[in-house]
Amino acid sequence: MEMYEPRWRVFRVGAIRRTNAILKPRTGNNALHDEGIPVVHRATRRAGKNSRSRVFALIVVCSALSLSSIFAAQQGASPSSELLDQGRKLLEAGKVAEAELVLDRAEKLDPSDSVILTLDAKVKGRLGEYASAVALLQRVILLIPQSAQAHVDLAIALADSGDLKSALAETATAISVAPALAIAHLNRARILSDMNQDGEARDEFALAARLDPDNPNCYFYWSFGERAQGNFTREAELLRKVVKLEPGNMKAHIKLANSLLDQNRTAEAVAELRIALAIDPDSAQAIYKLSRALRTTDPDESKRLRAQFDRLKAQNSVLDQAKAFANEAFHAFTVQDWREAVRLFSEAVETCGDCEIESTLHRDLGLTLCRVGQIERGADELRKALALNPEDRDAAKALEMIRTR
Repeated sequence: MEMYEPRWRVFRVGAIRRTNAILKPRTGNNALHDEGIPVVHRATRRAGKNSRSRVFALIVVCSALSLSSIFAAQQGASPSSELLDQGRKLLEAGKVAEAELVLDRAEKLDPSDSVILTLDAKVKGRLGEYASAVALLQRVILLIPQSAQAHVDLAIALADSGDLKSALAETATAISVAPALAIAHLNRARILSDMNQDGEARDEFALAARLDPDNPNCYFYWSFGERAQGNFTREAELLRKVVKLEPGNMKAHIKLANSLLDQNRTAEAVAELRIALAIDPDSAQAIYKLSRALRTTDPDESKRLRAQFDRLKAQNSVLDQAKAFANEAFHAFTVQDWREAVRLFSEAVETCGDCEIESTLHRDLGLTLCRVGQIERGADELRKALALNPEDRDAAKALEMIRTR
């Protein structure tokens, strides 16, 4: 665990997908959503769960489907060290939900292993289970109270859960143990910033940057505080450092363009937006902002970009159709019209293509197929869902039951 994630962290924006975040922006100056700019959630391959799909998964997995009773799954115990290694490999491969299952088993076998507890907490934090992550890391502190990194990890989990006061206290403890630990100062700075203690936050950001000058996060998150204070020149200076250290950071380029536009440095802003589009040619925000910035100097390109932006908006109609089929499928499932549920979920998957709820549709289709006894087809759909969204715990648990039946 390296950094706690408030809600305004720009690397995790999604239309439906739940974010690992709990804090709202401190100011109206959101770097990526300026007032008056229409927000287009691109219909790309993103894992998503709205409340209805979540309820559906629970109904299927826990009640109607009851895979455990169908397969009578039995798991053999493995040494905790082997499970830890397996969990690490799954996490490195991005298979977060599967890693959680393995690490939970490892924790039961060896509940006093601080490495297992920490990794399990990291996984639960990524899955949004903040209370569980905090509880695991509090056990780690009891085992290794003099570990500065353990206190930082707990501070991150506490901040993610919304307990900023306790999180700040943990960073103080970490710094008392290891005064030169840059990540402790960086997280302390971010927490102070979200507590509106800008002066202290600025000092901590500066110290973190001195201790770890090649870490772009130091400058990126520092820039939020400068923007909140209206210090656009300083904000731009910090973001210049970010894009120099991390040239492929599209969000930083867009944020820098915003700052430059606020200073009427339009030509520089246009250059940054072009870089952002080179990184992601379908970035709706970059397309829209560049279209507006070019209205006077290049009206033809401005019109072309606006047409491209409008096409991106039109793609949302496909998503709406897929959601409609999924809603009908959910209703068919609740009245136990299994054949119709399978047909409608299949139609939703075909309509969606690679839209943002693709993984959810594959999962729900897979669970429904398992319910009607088509286990192999169901498992294939569940594997597709997990490949698209490695954090889908329902798909991971269902596949594990299938494998051990």
